[in-house]
Amino acid sequence: MDSKEIMERANAAKAKASARMQEMLARTQEIQDAAEKRRAEAQEQEAERARRAQEQEAANLQRQQEILAQMMGAEFARQSAETEAKIAAEVQKQVGEMAGLGAQELIGKIYGDDMAMLAAAFDTLEQWEGDTEDGEEEEMTSEQLYGFVEEKLAEVARLEEPSPAPYEDSPAQWERFGILLSGIISTLNEHKLDELDVEEHIPVMDQQIVSLVRNSWGITGREELLDTLYYLAREGYRDRFERYASAVKAEDLFDEDMDAEEREGVARGWAFVSHFQGKYGSDFLLGWDIGRAAMITRWGYFIGWITRAEAVQLLSDMAQVAANGLGGWREFAQSYIFGGAFWKEVCAADAGQYLTSLTDAVRKLLGSGGDGGQWRRCPWPKPARR
Repeated sequence: MDSKEIMERANAAKAKASARMQEMLARTQEIQDAAEKRRAEAQEQEAERARRAQEQEAANLQRQQEILAQMMGAEFARQSAETEAKIAAEVQKQVGEMAGLGAQELIGKIYGDDMAMLAAAFDTLEQWEGDTEDGEEEEMTSEQLYGFVEEKLAEVARLEEPSPAPYEDSPAQWERFGILLSGIISTLNEHKLDELDVEEHIPVMDQQIVSLVRNSWGITGREELLDTLYYLAREGYRDRFERYASAVKAEDLFDEDMDAEEREGVARGWAFVSHFQGKYGSDFLLGWDIGRAAMITRWGYFIGWITRAEAVQLLSDMAQVAANGLGGWREFAQSYIFGGAFWKEVCAADAGQYLTSLTDAVRKLLGSGGDGGQWRRCPWPKPARR
């Protein structure tokens, strides 16, 4: 083989290697282009998910504002604008404090109580809001019930409470007051009242609260929770009282789909309103509606159907509603007892034991022994316009 042939073969090998290199470079570029395209598509999808999440968050906030606007009217927008940033800062502060706890401290916080005692406590949760079975109770006549209601209202009126006091411009203070608006049912169910969570987070208790909400209110998720809050804000038993008061006779309130038991409840409710409407108006049921709304808000947060920020905002704004619509804890409690009696009549259920339990809870909340009850330690806010 002469030098010329060797050179030709070398050049051919070089050309072949160069061609293969070009193919490899082209393939590499294709792979890089495909990877870049997938990366860009993933970024677009992530941006779209973030956009949708923001839209959903904005929609949730709008829904929340609509709910509370029904209670607050024009005052709602101003108060929300003033408190929103401060509440957010307070939430961040509390989150930071929890983040600072070590694992052992967190475990101790959750599981520190004796489990046997917790298991026994689970059995004490009562579904007061939805259970119309009061067991063996001697049924009152309508006249006896009306007198009993007045008796319980008078008992509450005789209790002592601190005078309303101006509140500082503190989101935490309004949040605290909002939590205490759930005080009556919280006391009956032995819920905590010193923080937003109603109980310690352990699986069996989480399930217990879910069952309570479902069985008591028929609420199975976030949307139904918000719908219920919207109902309590817009209508509630204030609207029912107004409709019953406007009816000439009970039959005017009947619906063709009602069964005999439902008609009996409507008739009893109409008679109840007819008896009391000269003394109490529909606004007197504000405490009944807002107290239940506060309880449902705390339950909803505990089981994860609304966020902490949402629950804090809801409770803080409910607190503003209560402060502007009622004059003190006793008036709030009387509203709750009166609304509870009306509810029991509409359910065609005996109310005696239920009203006694409510009154006992109020007495505990306004207790004068030792350092007093939770309500006594937190005076009713005195709005500037009162």
